[in-house]
Amino acid sequence: MADIENFDVQEISDKIQDKFEQNKNTIYIALGAVAVVIAGFWWYNSNKAQKSTEASSVIWKQENNFGSNNFQVAIDGDQNNIGYATIAEEYSGTPAGDIAMFNMGVGYLNMGMFAEAISALEGVSFDDELIGAIAKGALGDAYFETQQADKAISKYKAAVTHSTNDFTTPVYLKKLAIAQEEVGDIEDAISNYERIKKEFSTSAEAQGIEKYIAKLKK
Repeated sequence: MADIENFDVQEISDKIQDKFEQNKNTIYIALGAVAVVIAGFWWYNSNKAQKSTEASSVIWKQENNFGSNNFQVAIDGDQNNIGYATIAEEYSGTPAGDIAMFNMGVGYLNMGMFAEAISALEGVSFDDELIGAIAKGALGDAYFETQQADKAISKYKAAVTHSTNDFTTPVYLKKLAIAQEEVGDIEDAISNYERIKKEFSTSAEAQGIEKYIAKLKK
């Protein structure tokens, strides 16, 4: 077992940051490419009075910009259509407004605008198994990027417990373990790495997981 009291804080912090940088694209790709599909499915299966029906004609008009990684245009709008920022404000409290706020947060996260991502993502919550977990996990990513590891851990835990599935759970278990290493919670980090190995052995996150476990058990 690693000696928690005597490990080199800066060295392990640098290694953890490198590890996070290597792995963060997993969720960023999921967010950029899959979030629109998940959000669309969720929205189509949600019903919330007439205002939601009105919003149906505007929420999808920025889908091409968002899906093409033109995040700022999707947020601000273009010459033809309003953007997510306006939709989130005008249709606040509707599924369309929630999705617009979520997509804003994802866009800001992908652009490296982490404070803005936190502000947007703190304002959304979804019951859906996938989009709910992604929203919480994306907020964890934003907090981790702003050196707020404790808050990142809280959000990663929320993402993991929101639902158990092969898509999001191993991703956020690994991010949770990385953040726990950052704050010196070595035993908890090992436990989460081992859970990936045991419960999600076929996931991308399980590949090479033994080296993470072995390093911490030295």
